[in-house]
Amino acid sequence: MAQQAAKTRFLVGLLGESPNDTASLEALLGRRYGAQLRFVSISPDITGSQLDNPKLQKIVHKNYQIKKPDVVVITRDLDAPATNRAQKLKRNGFFKKMNKSMGKEGVYLLNIQAMEALIAADIRVFNARYNCVCAVPADSTTIADPAAFLKNATLRGKLQYDEGHCAALLSEVNYETLLTTCRYFKAFDKRFAARLQALVSS
Repeated sequence: MAQQAAKTRFLVGLLGESPNDTASLEALLGRRYGAQLRFVSISPDITGSQLDNPKLQKIVHKNYQIKKPDVVVITRDLDAPATNRAQKLKRNGFFKKMNKSMGKEGVYLLNIQAMEALIAADIRVFNARYNCVCAVPADSTTIADPAAFLKNATLRGKLQYDEGHCAALLSEVNYETLLTTCRYFKAFDKRFAARLQALVSS
């Protein structure tokens, strides 16, 4: 009982396509789970498609062994519509391979089409920051290139959207809004919450 009470926070490893992605994950998950978690990136210098390189995957595995996180959130952008089966199979194959190398401690977040879809899902934060009126479809995952979409929305403004702003924006979004409007994120959050509960119970 004393050991369980002593560990009130868990270490979450973050694996993403860029430092922007891992910082965004930390900002977003911190909205709901911050009091329970500490975060560490296990892919700080590996970006984009480099994650598919077997040699660099070994570096990620080594980082995992050194950091020893309790759970790992592995995120990739689908870079395609949700209906693109071939791309989904490719990304799922990546997750299975990485998850196996990390003792099956991973929880997968596959962004459709990209992480910026989560910004668009609660567009009020974006509109307030950039002083614009950006209308989005009810399902933000149908935006073909959400990063370009957000950049185009701010082209005429004094402040223009950049991928480096993603974490700051996601630190302000309404988490419940994302769960309501973004099905893939709701499914991820359910898996992540279940994993945390399992850690608490262990």
